[in-house]
Amino acid sequence: MQLTNNSFQSFVKYLVIFSLALIFSGCGAFDSLLKIGPDSVEDGRGQFNNVIAETNDQQLLLNLVKRRYGDNIALLEINSVSTTLEWKRGGGLALNIFDGDDNDSNNLGINANGAYTERPTITYLPVKGPELIKKVLSPLDPDVLILLSRSGWRMDRVMRLTLNTINDIDNASSASGPTPLLAPNPEEFNKLLSVIEKLGRGNFQLGYTLINNQRVLALSVKKAMIDSPEMQDLIDVLDIDKHLLYIVNTDANSDYRSGSEIDINLRSLAGIEFYLSHGIHIPEEHLKNKNVQISYTAEGDIFNWNTIFEDTFQVYSAIEEPSDSVAAVKVYWRGYWFFINDTDINSKYTFMLLNQISSLQSGDVDKSGPLLTLPVN
Repeated sequence: MQLTNNSFQSFVKYLVIFSLALIFSGCGAFDSLLKIGPDSVEDGRGQFNNVIAETNDQQLLLNLVKRRYGDNIALLEINSVSTTLEWKRGGGLALNIFDGDDNDSNNLGINANGAYTERPTITYLPVKGPELIKKVLSPLDPDVLILLSRSGWRMDRVMRLTLNTINDIDNASSASGPTPLLAPNPEEFNKLLSVIEKLGRGNFQLGYTLINNQRVLALSVKKAMIDSPEMQDLIDVLDIDKHLLYIVNTDANSDYRSGSEIDINLRSLAGIEFYLSHGIHIPEEHLKNKNVQISYTAEGDIFNWNTIFEDTFQVYSAIEEPSDSVAAVKVYWRGYWFFINDTDINSKYTFMLLNQISSLQSGDVDKSGPLLTLPVN
């Protein structure tokens, strides 16, 4: 079929318009199919959250291991995460028309292209300075104790981590720092925890009360429990009188006590970390090489710290890297893998509680140090 020059030009014109419309409508449909923007939030946010949470756990566990070995620790927080998303698209049309001999042929070419680029940037902040050190080494704020006791945590777990002593009952206070040479005796404190567990969390409450218009920390017991055998056991263990309200004294320098007063000495955040570091199973090689301090009983035998942390916190060690199905969190240090078993729910809960205490105790500290911003390739 022969086309006149005008007819051919009109044909080409409409063909170009149709082709361009096809290209860009196709790109729009492709955009709609990919949903680049929403998908980047759905996928990226979850991945960033998971990685940040996982690396925070690894840093905390590594610092526990370092404390047990007497190595210096460091804190590096992720201060900000930003990412730039870019989606480019394009298309083209190439039309060749020949009026020569039969060997020449007319042809039409259509192309479309797209490119997706993501540029995340992570800003790290070294956490240090005198204010932080003071906060980490100072005894826990009683408000932290109250918040934890009212937020669903078992009181015996909270007390085991946060208390050095209560009414002269020692909770391995010597372990709130570098490993002691003489092992502690946990029997009396374990008896207290057993009594508190039987009494039940819902039957007593830690909080503040007003006495002479002053806010005072106190332990309140339900009236229905005041004559119970469980409450009598608590009274006997703590050596207090039978009252509905007990004043809780957190002043470590105070030697005043009465029948209605409970003296408690709170650990610092560093003390809690040192304490929990003794729940780490040290490899036999490191024990023989004396890479860690070894504690001894009064009889001169090597003390097994796992007798204290058996049902609270256990960190295992292995030469071979444990699989993700075995380890809830794992770190590599001094030629060994240290990990929390994923099936050890008590250790995982204790580790979670440590995370919360760390955030509560140091969250309002002004952080200092240079900002280190690294682009992620």
